[in-house]
Amino acid sequence: RRLTDYHQTMSSEARCAFTGEVVAEADEPFYVFPSGYVFLEKALKNEVMPYLNERQQSKVESIEKEICDLKSKVNPSTIGHTGYWEKSEAEYRLESLQSELDGLIAAECPLTGSVMVDSIDRSFAD
Repeated sequence: RRLTDYHQTMSSEARCAFTGEVVAEADEPFYVFPSGYVFLEKALKNEVMPYLNERQQSKVESIEKEICDLKSKVNPSTIGHTGYWEKSEAEYRLESLQSELDGLIAAECPLTGSVMVDSIDRSFAD
């Protein structure tokens, strides 16, 4: 079963469970999970990456590179320098890439899902 529409309310003071930063004040995307935990994108990625297989890790890196390359095409300063259709296509591709990245790093809450179970044998120093 696929989650098609979900709304989560969070405090404006919600903090990343890994970094302690207030997510609303951070200059990066964040994820809110049904468990109630909130994570900044970089912190979530850093936590989840070791649990992805080699192919998935490579895919995350590839997606991030393509997102970085495409962001220059949809940057507001490029308006008027690219055609309407080209810009719309780049924006569509960005959304698609972000969805794919979400599926890899945010498929489930790292503190309540299989990542936590898989990490049970790791020492606290890791």
